[in-house]
Amino acid sequence: MDPIFRRSSFFYATALVTYFSLLGRYMLTRSFPVFEILPLFLPIWALGALVGSEHDERYAFLRMLPVSDARVARTKLRLVLSAVAVNWALVMAVAAFRLRDGASEPSTFVYLTLVGAFALLAASCYQIGVWRFGFPVMSVAFGVSIAAGIVLVIIHMASLKYNDFWPALSQLAVLRWLGGSPWISSAGIAAAALLVYFRLVRFGVRIKASSEAHL
Repeated sequence: MDPIFRRSSFFYATALVTYFSLLGRYMLTRSFPVFEILPLFLPIWALGALVGSEHDERYAFLRMLPVSDARVARTKLRLVLSAVAVNWALVMAVAAFRLRDGASEPSTFVYLTLVGAFALLAASCYQIGVWRFGFPVMSVAFGVSIAAGIVLVIIHMASLKYNDFWPALSQLAVLRWLGGSPWISSAGIAAAALLVYFRLVRFGVRIKASSEAHL
């Protein structure tokens, strides 16, 4: 097995299990706004898994591996894609199951896909940032982003509960319009996100091969 995949996949798998152990049960049992709030933790979870996979990865370890920088870059970015895709698929399946009791609706699928696309592209950019600027520098960005994400989710959740005029993101007019054909809209969003992602992969391979900041 690829040593990079073996080492890094542990952190993504652990984060996935933790995410659904803590939050998944609420998606199965709670009503709105469960699909408004809990998916917003996906980008935070993805960054947390990325921090774990990059922490303590040193130059000596990488140079001992019989793999090229390009292969390392592609493996790590594929792990980001795989982890986000699995999380997105599971959440979409739960949302489809909850359609019958009204906890989710067609626009929910579009919303979940947008959140998943954002998580994929954000985590990919942060991964490339590690190669370009080094983990010590990016660790500050990770800490600030994760903390800010948690604070914003809490503010959004509290505002939905106590402010009747606070907008629900999944109920925005454009998402309800796209929800008229949720599967087509979701497929289009996913395709656009993947197009950007594959461009990031090519860019990331070049950055990984040329930059010494990550060593």
